[in-house]
Amino acid sequence: MNKKIGAFLACAFLTASVAACSGVSTGATNTQSGDKTITVATVAGYDDTVAVTGLWQELLSEHGYTLQTKQVDLAAGFSAVARGDLDGYLNAWLPSTHGTYVDKYKDQLQILDQPFFANDRLVLVAPKSVPENTISEVVQNAAKYDSKIIGIEAGSGEMKLLPDVLKKYAASDKLNIVAGSTPATLAALKDAAAKDKPLVATLWTPHWAFSQLPIKVLTDDLGAWPKPDGSYMVLSKKFAAKDPEVVKWMSNMKITDDQFASLMLASSEAKDPVAGAKKWLETPANRQAADSWFK
Repeated sequence: MNKKIGAFLACAFLTASVAACSGVSTGATNTQSGDKTITVATVAGYDDTVAVTGLWQELLSEHGYTLQTKQVDLAAGFSAVARGDLDGYLNAWLPSTHGTYVDKYKDQLQILDQPFFANDRLVLVAPKSVPENTISEVVQNAAKYDSKIIGIEAGSGEMKLLPDVLKKYAASDKLNIVAGSTPATLAALKDAAAKDKPLVATLWTPHWAFSQLPIKVLTDDLGAWPKPDGSYMVLSKKFAAKDPEVVKWMSNMKITDDQFASLMLASSEAKDPVAGAKKWLETPANRQAADSWFK
């Protein structure tokens, strides 16, 4: 686990650069010519999306398909899906977190009717060792936290919503938002927890970090964050029309809180997301659930 977070930190600047420079202009799927290749967007550091995508890479390979990924900036990813240059994004948080991206292109997107997971929450977190348990208490002790919030990627939906959350707490001039990356945020939380150092950061649930690091969710006592989102598969209309069977399989996906958390943990501990998915599928209940999506 320590090695994993260290690797995340070492790669933070590299992955940010790759995501920022990714050009997405190539055609994605060739299923119309018999080549069962699907290409979907993924974002560096988005551990839940990486884990879900790795799971579908493994499952679709079992059914004769090849699922490829293209690492992109989130906004560029949704734009590419809308154009049909990419076939989809497998973990859009709706209606709130990714709503601005999806609404912009909704006429060109196929959003599956039901979420495969319905309890995505945006949160602020801190080491368990600090006495503050609510966002209001952190705001009241802002100086103790160096008057800053350590944030994830600047283009993320969470970071776009965070300024409004601070306004609700009258904290816009008390806590400065420091954008960074998810790997860097996790490394900062690990370091702060080890040193019993006050630190407040952005994260989301479910996430593997809560089972591996001594951190806690700060209670949103003023209800500033949006209500929990659902995780939706968002596909290009071009792809949905070409391969309705895959769309049907994806529509059948349903996953519990415990299954989602364990999938992310398996992905984070493995050498790659597909290896993590294979490990996760070794649990009979997980395999039974996944197989049911293809019936």
